[in-house]
Amino acid sequence: MKIQNLDQIRAKNALVAAENKMGGKNSGEVVKKVPPMIRENGILGALAFAKDKDKDKESSGDYGKCFEAIIAHLKSVGKTSASSLDDFLNELVDADSAKLRDVTAESMLYLNYLRRFAEKPEKKEE
Repeated sequence: MKIQNLDQIRAKNALVAAENKMGGKNSGEVVKKVPPMIRENGILGALAFAKDKDKDKESSGDYGKCFEAIIAHLKSVGKTSASSLDDFLNELVDADSAKLRDVTAESMLYLNYLRRFAEKPEKKEE
C-alpha cells in the first residue's frame, strides 16, 4: 500500500466528485461561490444556505451536491462521520471550536481542487 499525502488525497477526491457529483451545468459556478460563502459566513452559515437553497428540490441541488462532496472528502480523511447534510450540520453544531476550525480549513483546501475540476458552464457565443 502506497502512502499518499493530503494534497494527493484532496486532488483524487475532488476529481472523483467532479466526475460523479458535479456534472450539472451550474456546478462549476456553485463550487466557485462556496469558498467565499464559507469565508464570510462560516461553514455553518454556508451549510445552512445550501440546505435552504436546495430544500424545494426533490434531490440535492448544486449547493447540496457541493457539500456532499465536501462531506465525502472529510469522511475519507477522518474529519467527520457524517453521511448527509443533516448529519454534518448536527455534528458541527455540537462540535467544539477547534473541530469547527479544522473542518473549515480542510474543506477550503479541498475546495481549491474541486473548483478546478468541476465542470464550467459553457459560454454563449455572441
